[in-house]
Amino acid sequence: MSLVVACSFTGAPGVTTSVLGLALAWPGDVVVSDCDRDPGQVVEAGYLRGLDLGGRGLAPLARAHRERRSIADEMQSQLVPLREHPSYSRRFLPGFTHPASATVFGPVWPEFVAALGTMSATGTDVVVDAGRVGRDGLPPALLAEADLVVVVLRSNLRSLAAARLHLPALREQLTTLSGSAELALAVVGPGMPYSAGEISAHFALPIAASLTHHPAHASVLTDGVAEPRGFGDGALIRSYRAAAASLASRLRRRDAVLDAGSATEWTHLVPATGRAR
Repeated sequence: MSLVVACSFTGAPGVTTSVLGLALAWPGDVVVSDCDRDPGQVVEAGYLRGLDLGGRGLAPLARAHRERRSIADEMQSQLVPLREHPSYSRRFLPGFTHPASATVFGPVWPEFVAALGTMSATGTDVVVDAGRVGRDGLPPALLAEADLVVVVLRSNLRSLAAARLHLPALREQLTTLSGSAELALAVVGPGMPYSAGEISAHFALPIAASLTHHPAHASVLTDGVAEPRGFGDGALIRSYRAAAASLASRLRRRDAVLDAGSATEWTHLVPATGRAR
């Protein structure tokens, strides 16, 4: 199956909210892995409403690595159920619990990513919340194994200006790796003021997801507030469902082509029209 890495450059465009929303709407088994190197524990304190997770997360996996135990064997015991679904499993792997934790996780990344790949090989898609890219880029091991790297941004000029500054470095990092990851964009609040097509054309990148901007409904995911009337059928959830279905379908077709040994380049998830001003 697939490994999707979601990230941002600056500000708060909604990476965690978008990843969580897409995972809850994902048409298959999925694991959300919090790999933000500047931990905020948004899912734990927000959507899960401070649920005691029993110390589960990346810290026990790092300990297993130090003790020369298999991270893949330890992975399943670190997963937390997100929401019951009659057909699919939706689980969460908590992230770092201390601001300095990511600094000592460096040697762990290759084995950790391999463990995610093992889980993916059993039919479970993995969506990683990588947080901000940062001046040193994303962990190379994570990018090397990713099928899709999605930059989450808003459609306003401030967010687009940040993308223009930082996208070249991310492109360069991907180019230097031997993986086959595709780079794409997820736009939160298209048309405020620039359309997804304009943004796609301006950066010469496909749009992986076009998501509604609805702060009141998003607070169910970010702050754990009670679901308001109409939440399940509201514009935000509908956009998550549509984006998750489209993205999962596209990734399946991509896997089929790559498995068949095709040299097709996957550079157009949606048509791009227009140009940002």
